[in-house]
Amino acid sequence: MTETTLAAANINIVHDKARNLRRFIELIEEAAGHGVDILVLPEAGLQGYADFALPVGSHECAEQKQYYFREAETIPGPATQRIGELARRHGMFIQLGLAERALHGNAIYNSTALIGPEGVIGIFRKVHNQFEFPYFSPGEEMPVFPTPHGTLSSIICYDLCFPELMRTYALKGADVVLMSTAWPMRGHDRENDYHGWAMDLAAQANAFFNQFWMVVSNHCEKGAYSQKIDYYGGTQIVDPLGKVVAYLKDEEGLVTHRADLRDAVLKSRTEAFFGLNLLQDRRPEHYGHVIDQSYRFPSEALATLRTEATTPQATASRRPRLAKVAPAE
Repeated sequence: MTETTLAAANINIVHDKARNLRRFIELIEEAAGHGVDILVLPEAGLQGYADFALPVGSHECAEQKQYYFREAETIPGPATQRIGELARRHGMFIQLGLAERALHGNAIYNSTALIGPEGVIGIFRKVHNQFEFPYFSPGEEMPVFPTPHGTLSSIICYDLCFPELMRTYALKGADVVLMSTAWPMRGHDRENDYHGWAMDLAAQANAFFNQFWMVVSNHCEKGAYSQKIDYYGGTQIVDPLGKVVAYLKDEEGLVTHRADLRDAVLKSRTEAFFGLNLLQDRRPEHYGHVIDQSYRFPSEALATLRTEATTPQATASRRPRLAKVAPAE
């Protein structure tokens, strides 16, 4: 039996890279004191998340774009190197959320870097980020990362809302999904906030339907940016049964949980839910509509209809049909 200690951080993040990095270092040291093996930090935690209320083309929007142009980092880069030193010292795997610099700073990605004792293991760029224009470019890959603790994968915030992505990770063999997020509330009362409740529900549902672990790290600052947004917190660890085994509301700190990760996944797929394995019982031959993209090409669809309408068979089918008359006796 090999046990692993999972952890995730609730953090107040600001637009100050040096301050955020110092806070990360403090929390990594705290996690090391708890024997943590895998630690997740929030979305865009290194530079801070964007204020999307700023009108595109405004001076304030331009200043924010320039901030990311200046402060985004390559992967590997200075921050991943510093985090890598701590990962090596403590034998820890750490997911860092950051604005990633590419194309000489002309393309910025909302990314996570998975960093282990040997350095950067892999990069994930947020796939579902349609509303993050004009700051962040979309990612295109869904990698998984084998480690001594199991196969890990990453999502960022809104990716949680797409079961197709989560199921893809399960089919690629993921045991644990590490989620870095900046999940806001709609209002200021987290006990009655639908947006926050939706995050909790989605994390539990995805863990249950895919029978794997979810580890979620969120922001928890209040009155952020021009709209004075409150972040939900809700940093949590969800087991493969869909049960929350560790949860932190909106105060700063860590959640931790120790378990044999692979054994829990195995039991969830052989004992827990009537002994059913939800991957084994899939019927993918019936799911073609999930990947059908014909709606993206209406001109081709219309051309096909026109072609079909002019075939001899189609022309014949439009001719009036005479009723058959029985022969006279």
